[in-house]
Amino acid sequence: MDVKDESSATTIAEDEEIQQPTDLTNPTDPASKNENDSTPRAPWRARLAPWWQATLAVLPAFILTRIVFMLLTYFGAVLFTVSNYSYQALPLSTILRSWYRWDAIHFQAIATQGYAQFENTAFFPLYPWLERQVAALLHIHTDVFLAGMLIGNIAFLATMIVLFRFVETEFDTATAQRATLYLAIFPSALFFFAAYNESLFLFFALVALYAMRRSSWWIAGVFGGLAVLTRSVGMVLLPVFLYEFVRQVWPLLRATVREKAHQRSLLLLTGLLPGLLIPAGLGIYSYYLSRRFGDPIAYSHAQAIWRLGPIVPWYAPIVAIRAMLTFSPFTFSTAHNFIDLGAFVLFSILLLLCFVGPERFAINQWGIIFFGIMALGLPLLYPGTSYNPMPAMERYVLEVIPCFILLARYGRRPWFHQAYLILSLPLLAFLTLQFITGHWTT
Repeated sequence: MDVKDESSATTIAEDEEIQQPTDLTNPTDPASKNENDSTPRAPWRARLAPWWQATLAVLPAFILTRIVFMLLTYFGAVLFTVSNYSYQALPLSTILRSWYRWDAIHFQAIATQGYAQFENTAFFPLYPWLERQVAALLHIHTDVFLAGMLIGNIAFLATMIVLFRFVETEFDTATAQRATLYLAIFPSALFFFAAYNESLFLFFALVALYAMRRSSWWIAGVFGGLAVLTRSVGMVLLPVFLYEFVRQVWPLLRATVREKAHQRSLLLLTGLLPGLLIPAGLGIYSYYLSRRFGDPIAYSHAQAIWRLGPIVPWYAPIVAIRAMLTFSPFTFSTAHNFIDLGAFVLFSILLLLCFVGPERFAINQWGIIFFGIMALGLPLLYPGTSYNPMPAMERYVLEVIPCFILLARYGRRPWFHQAYLILSLPLLAFLTLQFITGHWTT
């Protein structure tokens, strides 16, 4: 079923299966109809056409947000550093290094020195390895984090393109346009500009989810494994893979069993093999850690330096609420906990509305929601200290993709769309200035 951008379609979509296109050709695209094209080239052009259209659709939002970040970097670094009415000039390197904060420092250390410090094993290897390769290619060995920023921004453009196609095929083009915009201007979207691994992870995860929805199991497995090599939370893709495989293959498998087509049954079951590539990403890193430190799960043990756990998931929200009630509302702890807890509560409500609200997802789309639930819940198993029990929650919610899709579905209402823009943009500017001036911890 093609879910259109009318509210009446949402209730129908719940009970009907969305047809998965086996051919990605766009029948309205001239490339798929041009009889003058040679036979081998025309199908490829038709397959690439919707991806090119998605690229053109997301480019304005991507370019404008990058311009905004660069302006905030310039004005924030200069006006918050140089004294009033001073003629002191800051070097360009100082302005750029405004983004050299927190995790970006750890990633650069890994990229330049390897895992020289045990605590850095908490940071998975693919992103700093790419930093090192790109820095060597661009000859910027002293400021490797700039290579990381380049990687992050390119990966975010790719993320927006994949997200657009994903939402367009699952819902409609207007929803896809809003979903990419809402993600790009979310208050904590500054991490898609910084030298962090959020963009790269989200790109791999989205490609894996997109492939799962289309029964492209090998593509899903490869990109799922790359997601795990980028961030440990990528392991949540494995249960989603199994869920999607069973949902799509089980009816076919039952039919082949009834027909006693055993060879066909075995062929269908081979689709499970690519799922092994997802935990293989973790296995590769564990093998390296066992050789380097003699501890295959050093990444888990390193978490103890910054966090508690594993522990029950409701521990962190309860401690955050207690801290907010204990300390003055005008302390850093209370303000920070308010943002972290507020982000968690907001996205928890949105996930619930994915099941029961007027814009609820179709039943056959629940795998997307399950990914969001696990991505949001996993960080709760490793809470921070009692002073900061939910660290980086405002960053982790960026990975809860079904919530941005849901927001985009609500965004068809003009008042909701305007409210989102009015609230998100100033908060994004504020948090960006907090980050580049060193007043924000993640």
